[in-house]
Amino acid sequence: ELELVQNAFFTDPNDQSAWFYHRWLLGRADPQDALRCLHVSRDEACLTVSFSRPILVGSGTETLLLMVDESPLAVEWRTPDGRTRPSHVWLCDLPAASLNDQLPQHTFRVIWTAGDAQKECVLLKGRQEGWCRDSATDEQLFRCELSVEKSTVLQSELESCKELQELEPENKWCLLTIILLMRALDPLLYEKETLQYFQTLKAVDPMRAAYLDDLRSKFLVENSVLKMEYAEVRVLHLGHKDLTVLCHLEQLLLVTHLDLSHNRLRALPPALAALRCLEVLQANDNTIESLDGVANLPRLRELSLCNNRLQQPTVLQPLVSCPKLVLLHLQGNPLCQAVGASEHLAELLPSINSI
Repeated sequence: ELELVQNAFFTDPNDQSAWFYHRWLLGRADPQDALRCLHVSRDEACLTVSFSRPILVGSGTETLLLMVDESPLAVEWRTPDGRTRPSHVWLCDLPAASLNDQLPQHTFRVIWTAGDAQKECVLLKGRQEGWCRDSATDEQLFRCELSVEKSTVLQSELESCKELQELEPENKWCLLTIILLMRALDPLLYEKETLQYFQTLKAVDPMRAAYLDDLRSKFLVENSVLKMEYAEVRVLHLGHKDLTVLCHLEQLLLVTHLDLSHNRLRALPPALAALRCLEVLQANDNTIESLDGVANLPRLRELSLCNNRLQQPTVLQPLVSCPKLVLLHLQGNPLCQAVGASEHLAELLPSINSI
């Protein structure tokens, strides 16, 4: 089948049906349902769990069972952004008895009945948080789990596509397939080369420049998450990457510091509420006009939004829901020129020490 489809796109490289069939041949089945991360916070008296796909928890939909020290506990599940819709991340409040610091430890287990999956974590005495997660590096969440044999096939396909690209340097299907094959083989090894191919692809297919920018952003976020996990840190640097979109935020449940500065972001999405451990968020030098996503972040202490496009003090209303926010940087935004802006901000956000 691969020989057949290769003959097809060497014969007529602009026939997209051959490229679609080629991608399907090398595709993978949907991954198994799984609980990716389980996090318990003593300070917030809260348990948060992230899933491999968006789910809707509630009456007549998905069922989650919470076991605390092997006893079932009835809780109310909600999404971080407060919206009743399918979400990767769900959380619940915990009663004080389940966080009693007199006991040496507490064991929390969430069972996802529909997905036939579960995950367990332990909160030790004297600790403020406990977690258990699947690593993006171990699970290869962003690419196929490849055997040596299949990797050899993909490498062969990549070489064939590069050979065709030399003959047809402006064929968009060939360029896109090369990028996808590199992602499947080794996203970090081919990162620099992939970015060069994106540049070429945007030049030959300008009508889809915005789509390609978003796809490039998605791949760069994935690579940054992999690098962060290899380094075993909870700090994620996404600055100076020319990002147009944020994705995979459900993978960042444990991140404490996030740098999004010097990109092309126009908004911070509601999914940002999934970052339950986030303490410092830097998003300077973007084109942000809306802060709808910066809400219900229980640990956020410092937020830097210099040189964006925030027009009126009212756009900061979502920050009221961040109880620990004490430091806010807003220099270089149009709202700084508004008459009475300082008084309005002080009235809107009385708990913030420094604006």
